[in-house]
Amino acid sequence: MITLAVVLAVLASISFASGASAQHLGVDKALGSQDPDRRLGLSHILVLLKTPMWLFGLLLVALGACIHIVAVYLAPITVVQPIGILAVIWSVLIAARLNHTAPTRTMWVAVAGSVVGIVFFTVLSARHAAHSRSASLHAMAVTTAVVWAVALAFAAVGMLGPRWIRNLAWSWGGSVLYGLGTGYMKIMTVVLRDHQVFTGPEFWAAGLGLVLAYAIGGWFIQQGYASGPAEVVVGSMTTIDPLAAVAVGLVVLGEGARLTPSIAIGMALAGALAAGGVAVLSRFHPDTQRHFAAQPAEG
Repeated sequence: MITLAVVLAVLASISFASGASAQHLGVDKALGSQDPDRRLGLSHILVLLKTPMWLFGLLLVALGACIHIVAVYLAPITVVQPIGILAVIWSVLIAARLNHTAPTRTMWVAVAGSVVGIVFFTVLSARHAAHSRSASLHAMAVTTAVVWAVALAFAAVGMLGPRWIRNLAWSWGGSVLYGLGTGYMKIMTVVLRDHQVFTGPEFWAAGLGLVLAYAIGGWFIQQGYASGPAEVVVGSMTTIDPLAAVAVGLVVLGEGARLTPSIAIGMALAGALAAGGVAVLSRFHPDTQRHFAAQPAEG
């Protein structure tokens, strides 16, 4: 089951990356070439809803989400969720193809670092993750409060911080909530597996939490698109999202019961390597450099 879940998670990452690239093209068309800040207003949203490329991207993202749900159902969230980091690699390669530019040596080194990091992280989590157990309302409430506090702190920086950090702050805030939403999704599948839908409030609490996390998180992500390049948003979603989701799996679902300190440190180092590769990809992608070069200087 775990092997099938890993394959499905890789396919989901490809679908997500393709959808994100298509939506990026749709956003570019809606904004035009005279808006270096990429700020989406209501009129732009209405244009996007009529743009075939953006809608096609939305369909691919939804398809990737459905495949990912199946993968989460088949394996522990600590195994499946980190594989989503591959989406940033596909998105960079797709963008390079669309722009007719070859990735630089630095970008290839970053790709290699991300792949090595995610492979080691997945191997360690697959070998040592415990079977998901039923969640308690107390654990869900505490974890929810902590994650929302972190997300709102990032949002505050996105609203009030200096220009250079707003894109990253909004993206990280949205990604934290997306990871929480994925954790809720796993909680719901565990409740379904144990046939306890109507015997406790956990399923319905997780369902409500999922809707709120994805709704507010999606708004945060759109603010990220509005304040910076899409590659930074995708890179954030494929690093911060898994960290939050894995935290939910470890704390709420007991998937970390078999982890030893050495394995936990190894997973942390592997995750840091993967995230570092994504950060380099985001920083040195041509679209990122062109975006920041086009932004006006702050007074």
